[in-house]
Amino acid sequence: MTTTHRRLRTITIGAAVTALVLAACSSGEDDADGADLEEVSMTVATPTWNAGIASLAVSEAMGYFEDEGLDMEVVLTDSATTQLTQVATGNAATGAISPEPIILGHQDGTDIDLSYFMYYYATNIYGVMVPEDSPIQSLEDLEGTTVGAISLASNSVTQLQVAMELEGLDPDSVTFVAIGVGGQQAAAVENGQVDAAALLDTSFQVLQNQGIELRPIELAATENLTAGGLAAPSAELESNPDLYERIGRAVARGVVFAQANPEAAIRILFEEHPEAMPQGVEEEQAVAGAVTVLEARLANLGIEDGATEYGRFDPAALESNVEFLLSAGEIDTAVPVEDFWNDSLIDGINDFDFDEVREEAANYGE
Repeated sequence: MTTTHRRLRTITIGAAVTALVLAACSSGEDDADGADLEEVSMTVATPTWNAGIASLAVSEAMGYFEDEGLDMEVVLTDSATTQLTQVATGNAATGAISPEPIILGHQDGTDIDLSYFMYYYATNIYGVMVPEDSPIQSLEDLEGTTVGAISLASNSVTQLQVAMELEGLDPDSVTFVAIGVGGQQAAAVENGQVDAAALLDTSFQVLQNQGIELRPIELAATENLTAGGLAAPSAELESNPDLYERIGRAVARGVVFAQANPEAAIRILFEEHPEAMPQGVEEEQAVAGAVTVLEARLANLGIEDGATEYGRFDPAALESNVEFLLSAGEIDTAVPVEDFWNDSLIDGINDFDFDEVREEAANYGE
């Protein structure tokens, strides 16, 4: 299937999008233990539970959401566009959404006012790789090729299309095909179904774990981008900041734990979501492989040893995303970063003991 137009240019969201209500944030009934938890949901653009989002499984299993009075449902979606709809219509309180639809929503005539309140992906998680022995050496060589992506709605497709346009190349000459996840991706690459893959950091690591030798194709236009963070209706961030501080704090604690002990995070993931464990391999082999995948993701989550803050966007990174879209004609006018980045909750989000979380991680399983 060939894509002949931009995903961003064809976002069609009905009138319900303008009804920025947080139905998903209504207070829940007492649970079995008598604790009154607030029922909320958040979205993540991934088709399945996997090592790349192990930190969220940690937040579930370690009770970090419950500590904040939250009964959290993590909703997996197919794309950032779907996430945008879910959050804008109030079907989810927040989502880890890529910047493109967030920025697009702030264009004149588009009534979708969402803002970030913390990052989740500090740097860019998307890229393009080819088999080691491929004749493709540069972005220019991708013209006329077939490129695989998780789905045709993936942000990796958009980034490659825009990067090609910025270099004066023809993105419409590329045939994009959906190659799914896991074994489907490996088969598509190994069998020559695709010439290149436009995927995520974690997907590339999974392929390399299977012995598939890959090398990256440089996309200079995307190097300084961020892949996004947790976003919510701007008005809700102003009227209900406590909710979003609590969500952010629970998410941040999971990230800190995962960074401190990736193996423990993977074991928690497999226990909480058994479907995330690869089939047909011994458990210890599955854990070891998944740890490398999580580590590939942690490199882009913006958490370092000894850090005492998580989630504060570098405005320059967000500005790079705006300029990226503006240069390619995806947006008509520049969107000021302050229009879609609310940093007022960061101090509250980080109001927890980082060292205590690291100690929990170090002692997990003992």
